Amino acid sequence: MSEAGRRARAALPAVAVLVLATLATLALSTLLGFAPLPPAWRLVLVLALAVLLALAAADQVRAALTGWEGAAAAEWGTHRRPRRSLVTGDITQPQAFKQQRPSWVRLVVAGTAFLALGALVWLPQVPGHAVALRAASFLFGYAAYALPVLPLLFAWPLPRLPREPWPWRILLVPIADRRLWQSSELAALGSATWHFLRERVLTRATGIVVAVLGLLHLVRGNPHVMDGGTARAGGLLGYLIAEPISLALAAGGAIAILGGVLGVAAAVIAASVGRAWGTVTGYVALIVIVALPLGAVGAGHWYGYEYYLRTENGHVVVVAGLSPTHRQAVHDTNLAVDGLSPSLRQLFTDGLPVADYADGDRIAKALATPATAAADSYSGEQFDLKAGECFDWIGGSSQLRYVAQCNAAHVGEVTFVGHLPFTVDPGPKAVDTATHAMCEQSYGDYLGVPFGQSFLPLEKPLLPPGLDKAWHVKPIIACWLGSVGPWPLKGTKTVAALQQKSGWGPAGGCKIEVPDALRITAEQPNTRCLAPGPDQHLTVPGAGFNIDLEFAAIGKTAGGARIGAGCFDGANLANGYSFEVNADGIIEIYKHAGDQHPRLAASAKPKNAAPPTTASTPLQVTCKPTGDGGVELTAFSTGNRKATFVDKDHPFTSLSPRLLLTNGTTGGMVMTTMIFSATRL
Repeated sequence: MSEAGRRARAALPAVAVLVLATLATLALSTLLGFAPLPPAWRLVLVLALAVLLALAAADQVRAALTGWEGAAAAEWGTHRRPRRSLVTGDITQPQAFKQQRPSWVRLVVAGTAFLALGALVWLPQVPGHAVALRAASFLFGYAAYALPVLPLLFAWPLPRLPREPWPWRILLVPIADRRLWQSSELAALGSATWHFLRERVLTRATGIVVAVLGLLHLVRGNPHVMDGGTARAGGLLGYLIAEPISLALAAGGAIAILGGVLGVAAAVIAASVGRAWGTVTGYVALIVIVALPLGAVGAGHWYGYEYYLRTENGHVVVVAGLSPTHRQAVHDTNLAVDGLSPSLRQLFTDGLPVADYADGDRIAKALATPATAAADSYSGEQFDLKAGECFDWIGGSSQLRYVAQCNAAHVGEVTFVGHLPFTVDPGPKAVDTATHAMCEQSYGDYLGVPFGQSFLPLEKPLLPPGLDKAWHVKPIIACWLGSVGPWPLKGTKTVAALQQKSGWGPAGGCKIEVPDALRITAEQPNTRCLAPGPDQHLTVPGAGFNIDLEFAAIGKTAGGARIGAGCFDGANLANGYSFEVNADGIIEIYKHAGDQHPRLAASAKPKNAAPPTTASTPLQVTCKPTGDGGVELTAFSTGNRKATFVDKDHPFTSLSPRLLLTNGTTGGMVMTTMIFSATRL
């Protein structure tokens, strides 16, 4: 047999062990869902790399196999005939295998290291525990908790093939000899380093450590270093080991190769144990060395994650990950993002921590549907409130609230009372955002108009007294609206009101005052003032509105001023429709499209009714979409005044109600509004 043939035959045990371990790990990884099966061309690379690693470890594996055979022969009392070396072809006599066991010095050093590392990593009472655990977790990830066991793995002496010591003196040549390295020295250093590493990584406990760190990183979703995710996987070392391999072979191929390395290292160590303590002990060691790391790594694929409620592809999902930015697995809660309030969307976008998938489902549905978490009453300091009740308060420092009649003067109206769905404290920011989110989600159920489609703002929610100091499970909150008059708001679909607490935001050249009535002043001639102004961007696609108004007399000096209301696009107040009463009392309907202002319709002159210059003017207007894509515009007032028009020529269908004052040639014109109430149709 040729020299190449002998060497190839000698490498067969290593090739068999490493390739079989690689294929077995690949099959397990694919079946258990650790990583998808790599494409065919990468599978070829995986097998090629496995064969190359097997050739590198061939001598160590062959020596381990010979030792195992000798131990087996000694146990059964058989005598082996002389055998021919597969490499040199020479006849070799059976070896007399001597049990190789650790020395007392080795055991003492390993035991001391075990106790010291165990105290630092496992006992919080030991000084420096936090710093040591943080540093170990950064380097080794979750394997840091098993770090004290590492000295015990190195306590067992393994047979080492004859080789020269590692030439560390070559590194000192530039200092000791004051010259650069020669090519022969660098070649010798590289060769010695290669032999040292292949022995340590492929056939020693070091190989088990390398494989476990890399596998931890891969099965836990390839986390990043900068966001702290690697500290809960294989650490920085696991990242450095696994990432280059996964880039070349994909995650599935990298898992397979590292599994093969683990199998070879376990086989060599088990053979040494079997040689010293018998083959049965060797088999047990092989099972433990393979099963324990693989079981721990496999469990890490499913357990030990943080869970966050987030949004993805238009749905609310529970994301399992090692950090807020890492994604290992995603669970769909079957809750659509459409229809969620702004605060709730922001809460999910930021990521809300939950306990697990089931807890995420429960919290998401409770936040999106507050009625499922409703409570009977909210208890404050010396007062109780229920949903639908109105209240007043004694001002000053006490802020004592008491129930009042809704059809009388009152401060606010309770729209919702319910439980925050948290069993543990998620932090003050999450509590505040979730509280506002539940109030916003329940807003539409109470008022009849979804939150964000009305000018009426939510007031600051009421939280249990002392919640910031002492957390308790599922605290009860209360949501409320400020009063806009001596009547209840429940189910009224109110969109705007004279007493609303939101800002009126006048445009330049306009001034708005809200004493007992709303006063709009057009300070400059030929100015159009809208209230609420451009600061309020409310606009509702496809919505219709009914607006009730009454204006005080504007005076005989009003000139060409016009008063009224309109339905305008809140995103661009240059577009929309206006209903304007001129100095003669005629109602005119205008369409505004940028700088174009065509008149669409007008009423007759008022009969038996004074003009707005000398008397108050009631007005009711309606703008609503029609079934054929148009917008129906109607306005009427006393004196048989009525104007109506249906706009089908590129109508504006995204609208919101506004008050309107158009000044004439005289500056300082004032419009006083005594009634302004807009409701959704």
